[in-house]
Amino acid sequence: MPSDPVELTRQIKASCDIADVVGGYLTLVPAGPVFKAICPFHTDSRPSLDVDSRRQRYKCWSCGAHGDVFSFVEHMEKVGFREAREILAKKAGIKLDEQPSPQDQARSRLLGVMRWAAELYQTNLLNSPDAAAARTYVGERKLSGKTTRDFGLGYAPLGGDWLVQRAHIDRVPPELLVEVGLLGSRMEGRGFYDRFRDRVMFPIRDVQGRAIGFGGRIMPESPLLPRAPKYYNSTETPLFSKSDVLYGLDLARHAGHAAGYLAVVEGYTDVMMAHQCGVPQVVATMGTALNARHVAQLRRYAPKVVLVYDADAGGMTGVDRALELFVSESVELAVATLPDGLDPCDLLVRPEGVGTFNKVLTGAEDALDFAFRRLLGDAGAPSVEVSRSVLDRILGVMVKSASWNAKGAYPTELRVKQELIMTRLSSRLGLKLETVWARLGELKLDYRRHEAEQARRAAPAPLVQASAARTTAAPPAAKRAGPAEACEKQLVELLLADPGLVPTAALAVTPDVISHSGLRRLLGEMYAIQAAGAVPDLDALRERLADRPDLYDAAQKLHFVGTSMGREPEERAEWLNRVLTRFSDLKAEADRRRVRDALAAGADDATELLRLLQGRGRLPD
Repeated sequence: MPSDPVELTRQIKASCDIADVVGGYLTLVPAGPVFKAICPFHTDSRPSLDVDSRRQRYKCWSCGAHGDVFSFVEHMEKVGFREAREILAKKAGIKLDEQPSPQDQARSRLLGVMRWAAELYQTNLLNSPDAAAARTYVGERKLSGKTTRDFGLGYAPLGGDWLVQRAHIDRVPPELLVEVGLLGSRMEGRGFYDRFRDRVMFPIRDVQGRAIGFGGRIMPESPLLPRAPKYYNSTETPLFSKSDVLYGLDLARHAGHAAGYLAVVEGYTDVMMAHQCGVPQVVATMGTALNARHVAQLRRYAPKVVLVYDADAGGMTGVDRALELFVSESVELAVATLPDGLDPCDLLVRPEGVGTFNKVLTGAEDALDFAFRRLLGDAGAPSVEVSRSVLDRILGVMVKSASWNAKGAYPTELRVKQELIMTRLSSRLGLKLETVWARLGELKLDYRRHEAEQARRAAPAPLVQASAARTTAAPPAAKRAGPAEACEKQLVELLLADPGLVPTAALAVTPDVISHSGLRRLLGEMYAIQAAGAVPDLDALRERLADRPDLYDAAQKLHFVGTSMGREPEERAEWLNRVLTRFSDLKAEADRRRVRDALAAGADDATELLRLLQGRGRLPD
């Protein structure tokens, strides 16, 4: 039996015929070279799911769900890749005893100290005399003891070295606690201090229920006020990124599947009270706007996402955000507006509040209808000027979406969604369909011209400190203009379609120059797999992206697009040469702009920068 995890995964996959596995969940009917079944991932009235034993793939021609035997089990069992692999290994009679990689071992150590800290904080809240005020605060929020335990609430005392002392007693390395953001290092190596003080602690957990971060709410009468922030989240760590995590998803995912939707609110206590009141299909973001990565996670567990706004927050900003997600993501998106400006927690504790909250969720408006109601109001037929303004407002959101500016191949389901949106705009505003499409084209052209002008005028990073910066680590790449982003995406698409091109790309492009965090992670993982002597294909990536199933889903879509860039190796190699040449041209142009702007500004090191760039062959002598 192979010890390499990738080879072991391939062996499991080869031992589990997809028709046998799917047939264990669904009734399959032969239909020529494939099997047909009622799709379990949406409300299906007639068989729309194809199961292809030759290609070992499944695809629903209605909702677009697709994948291999692992992804099918992931979605059916609502588990991650590692758990799906264990299920299939057991079915195939294959024993999993491979050694964890150094990266897995390091991650396991960090998860271990987070588990230790979460248990410590919770024990302190439940039992310590110093936590009496915290227990009173939790009680005033009407959170039950069961809810407090289910969500793992804790308390971090006021003193600045409580966790430091406990770590010393339990022999927990403080360096690990610094790495996960619970301790800070004092100046000049004089020890450590607690980052969370006098706060009710909310463990932030991954979908497997493991603590990966904390949110802390300062006590209302804390002597640390007003200097200390009311809410404080864990810093970005190897385990936690606030833009990727949804609070309560570990407890809500199964309920979301049963309800057919997951609702997104703003606060930790909103989520907790909803679960306590029997509405468990509720999650929250970490103080950030719902983004594409969040949506990718949510749609793994439910086909519909409901954004919950109070009456004030659901204004024009709410319209734009709902539209952005609705037009760019392959998910059914609705908006629920709470009455009287209440937040969910306040509503749920009112008499009849649970029934009202459920009615609000089930009666949530489609995102486009929500936008129409907000923009048009409840009046009758809109005037010509109002119709024109609303059309431009909605289309203006659309043209900023990458999916509406894409060139070349994109999924059929997205194309269908775009056409349906345009048809609804035409009908609601009383305009001819061709007029709506023509206006979209005009706004696209205006937007691209504006972006090009902004890119041309964009000032470079200040060069005054460039000499010092060259002796330190390079800063994160700044957000790039549209052409660079398109180039990055094409590169990753090509490499996913033809992993044999990775060595060539690695000589020309390093991951740190990629502006998009997801593409940067994919490219870095592919390079690492190649450097380890393995083939950087989707199977290998699945292993390394077990912590980011949403990113693996994106990789599958990028792979699909990449296969359209030439069917033969020679064609794809030619595509790669074009992309790398484009990368070089964009980099040279950026360097030339930096020098021109630095010289114009009279920066001290502009001459030195010019000399260096000429030495690298990026500028003519």
